[in-house]
Amino acid sequence: MSITETCQNSLAQTVVTEKEPSKKSSKLVELRSELNDVWKNNTTSIVRIILFFLLSGYSVYLGFAIKHSLSGAKPLIILTSIAAFFIIYNIIRDNFGDKIYEKVLRPPVKTISRNWKWLKFVIFPALAIGVVFFLSFSVLKEIRQLQSLSGIVAFILVIYIFSVHPDRICWRPVLWGFGLQFAMGVFVLRWKSGYDGVKWLSDQITKFIDYSNEGSTALFGDPFLILHPFVMVGLPMIIYLGAVMSILYFMGVTQIVAGKLGWLMQKTMGTTAVETLSVAANIFLNGMDTMLMLRPYLVKLTRSEFHCLMVGNLSTVAGFAFALFVLLGAPPQHLLSAAVMSAPAAIAIAKLSFPETEESITKTQQDVEVEKPAERNVAEAAANGAGVAGQTVAAVICNMLAFISMLGFVNASLGWIGDRVGVDGLSFQKICSYLLFPVSLLIGIDIDDAKEVASLLGYKLFTSEILAYQELGDLISANKISRRSAAISTYALCGFSGMSNLFIAVGVWNVVCPSRVTEVTKQMFRAFINANVACFMTACIAGLLYNPDFTDPQTPPSVLGQLVGDLLNMIPTYKDLTNLIS
Repeated sequence: MSITETCQNSLAQTVVTEKEPSKKSSKLVELRSELNDVWKNNTTSIVRIILFFLLSGYSVYLGFAIKHSLSGAKPLIILTSIAAFFIIYNIIRDNFGDKIYEKVLRPPVKTISRNWKWLKFVIFPALAIGVVFFLSFSVLKEIRQLQSLSGIVAFILVIYIFSVHPDRICWRPVLWGFGLQFAMGVFVLRWKSGYDGVKWLSDQITKFIDYSNEGSTALFGDPFLILHPFVMVGLPMIIYLGAVMSILYFMGVTQIVAGKLGWLMQKTMGTTAVETLSVAANIFLNGMDTMLMLRPYLVKLTRSEFHCLMVGNLSTVAGFAFALFVLLGAPPQHLLSAAVMSAPAAIAIAKLSFPETEESITKTQQDVEVEKPAERNVAEAAANGAGVAGQTVAAVICNMLAFISMLGFVNASLGWIGDRVGVDGLSFQKICSYLLFPVSLLIGIDIDDAKEVASLLGYKLFTSEILAYQELGDLISANKISRRSAAISTYALCGFSGMSNLFIAVGVWNVVCPSRVTEVTKQMFRAFINANVACFMTACIAGLLYNPDFTDPQTPPSVLGQLVGDLLNMIPTYKDLTNLIS
């Protein structure tokens, strides 16, 4: 017998015959098939039944919670009311929206549109007169509030004078942007219930952020948290929030909230979809995440849209930055308000400085499809978010190390230069306190605090907003500036508009959209100026509307703020170095 025949016989003997399924297995398969058919044919009914039982169970739980403690159940009542409002709104919109629009809204809309040519000459002057009366009789109580009012006029005038196309400015986004910013300021700073609502929300966010300490304590232990709070507390907080924000993005929550805010700003301001959505998303996401979300449209943006996107990236703060700045000592309720108020201001300033002269291809939100997350489940989203946040942590550590070290060298050098001509104590902070003193006065800072705040602005503009907020926390804890000045400073510093962020932005654009890096370098300085002016405008609104009657107590000193402050105080001056050498 040949080798070939032998192999064939052995293969034939090893062929495994397929077993027939058992009767029990067949019944199980049939049962699964029947259940699958029932699910497919009655999906809507089954989902409704499940939701009914879930809502019934939650209603019983809410009732017991209210009975047990009405004050303790307040967060549940608020969240339930908000959820119920949106559920009812969606039901009415989906089932009766068209009928309501045709019967109720369409007639007045048509009438207004038909007579808008003359109605606008009645409505807008009436609004202007109303604002003047509101400011005159309800707001302007002190002369120093006129500082902020003059600052608003001065900043708008400067941006208008240096506009790229002052003759092509469309005033609708500019006026509506400042109008929305003013309305948000009135809601937070002049209405007690609005202020209390923002204060409550910021407190809940702060409590939620504090859970990052659980992970920090488990990994590093309490002694390390006390000895190295910035690295062991502040930076793990960024990783924690990075994972949470990634989960919210995966679940679509971020896109929905940003989309609704973008829709509101687009309808009122008349801006295009991409630029509005990007600025709204920057309230929740960092600049790189926003660009990744809108990556397919970055190449197609007009120059004005591109500039608006850059200004929005620089003039707002993301969620992880909120946590870090609060830990450094910034008042959380004012920081939260500043993050939202700066969004319409960024669009207004961008459109005033760089008006639209081209035709956009993304005029409505229907023209924009947000990229879906690549993650397959919540666990993967959390892991990826934590990984990206880890890169941010590394960048923060490197920047802090570099800037604190360079600041020490600069101060020592300036001290040496000043000593040569008999000027004592010359430093970077002292120079900024004089150069930016007029800006500090324009945003409404008390004259006694103007030099201190001007120094903070110098930190933000030329080094890092992290150092600026750390210094602000130290000033607050030491009672060196008034509560009003502390609040206004919080608004002015809110944004990633320091010079260091410009170089980071070039690197990010080089990765996300290399074809527009040249455009980034061309518009970089203008975007830097406009982003800071947007933050200063927000500070001016805060200075104009600030109401001390329901301002909360000052933020207590933070361990991290004190420690980093001690670290900065340890930076040797020129005199220290000369004494050491001698």
